[in-house]
Amino acid sequence: MDATSSRMANLPPGVDPHLAARVREWFFWLHRHPELSFQERKTAGFVAATLRSLGYSPREGIGVGPSGEPLHGVVAVLGRDRSGAALALRADLDALPLTEANGLPYTSERPGVMHACGHDAHTAMLLGAAAALKAEDERRAFPGPVVLIFQPAEEVPPGGAQGMIEAGVLDDPPVGAIFGLHQGTRDAGTFSIAAGPRNAASDGFRITIGGRGGHAAWPHRTVDPILVAAHVVVALQGIVSRQIAPRQAAVLTVGVIEGGTKENVIPEEVTLRGTVRTLDEDVREQMPGRIQTIAAGICAAFGASADVVYRRGYDVLVNDPQMSALATQAAADVVGEGRIQPAEAGMGGEDFGRYLQRVPGCFATIGAGTPEVPPDERVGGHSPRFVLDPACLTYGVAWYVAVARRYFALPTRAPQGGARAASS
Repeated sequence: MDATSSRMANLPPGVDPHLAARVREWFFWLHRHPELSFQERKTAGFVAATLRSLGYSPREGIGVGPSGEPLHGVVAVLGRDRSGAALALRADLDALPLTEANGLPYTSERPGVMHACGHDAHTAMLLGAAAALKAEDERRAFPGPVVLIFQPAEEVPPGGAQGMIEAGVLDDPPVGAIFGLHQGTRDAGTFSIAAGPRNAASDGFRITIGGRGGHAAWPHRTVDPILVAAHVVVALQGIVSRQIAPRQAAVLTVGVIEGGTKENVIPEEVTLRGTVRTLDEDVREQMPGRIQTIAAGICAAFGASADVVYRRGYDVLVNDPQMSALATQAAADVVGEGRIQPAEAGMGGEDFGRYLQRVPGCFATIGAGTPEVPPDERVGGHSPRFVLDPACLTYGVAWYVAVARRYFALPTRAPQGGARAASS
């Protein structure tokens, strides 16, 4: 037995070998059949069919997208007619536009699309939790409902969370708290959980630099937007390094440069696209103006023009202190206190924060790194070489079950979803 198989055989409490095997198979199927944001038809169908096989009656097509199209969201409820505030658990469904390059035996079967962020694992874990919670509920019924939310379109703002919230997933039945998780590169069998800010606000920008095209042999007769773009990219980095206080976290990355058609033609325009990540709202509010000032100033110096479009994306994700403590206790139930590692806010964006603006809850990080690979060599998400350790799957299942046990043991569970929805 190799090291990975040995870890997968070492199951956390509450997960039997039969369920562990089913969760792995679900994960392998999801990984082989990735779908992009707002296109998760087969994924949603697979989730719904699996839930029906477990005895649930899922609802499909929950929510409306930004252009009015139906979202491929799936929701199932355990114990819908029970009184008291419900517990909600959420997983995301969508993949990324990348060609997989890691040689897995269950590699993506769709060229140009892969699960490069672990959403396949998140979904498999929640399906496993659905099975485990159903079995536990049959032995001793939970005192309130459990809402299982399988959300599409986490990767592309405005995302799928808002549409599902507007469709009432936190209101029918009224949800008192919500929990979710995301894979991380620390060892499988570990958790990282903290109260307060967990993920950064993630905004986007586009700068279109207008020049005057011409023959590359006579650049003095042109205004070269490629040269101007290079200066703009370099100068934008000065916002974080020289205009933001060192103790205030911020990231500005230009991820796309588009312009030009031929090596001997100076183009008319170049487009830059990038992302801005912040944890402080005051810093966030400064960023559009700072980008505009730098882009306009540099372009004017070269005789070019700058058209800047700034788009606000997801807000900062903030974990509730009480629910973070509950999530940490649940993790200790599964892996022991010694396997809970320090957590800090990351600069990745995540639309789970939209749920937390309506109800208290916690978004946790579950370790998914292979211990045989040194931490500094593990490939993180959004890479074609991304891979996670399937041994993490059963820990996610067990954590969700432990969260449910602890949540329903709380002395008070006031409904939140409907009340906040009415006042918003």
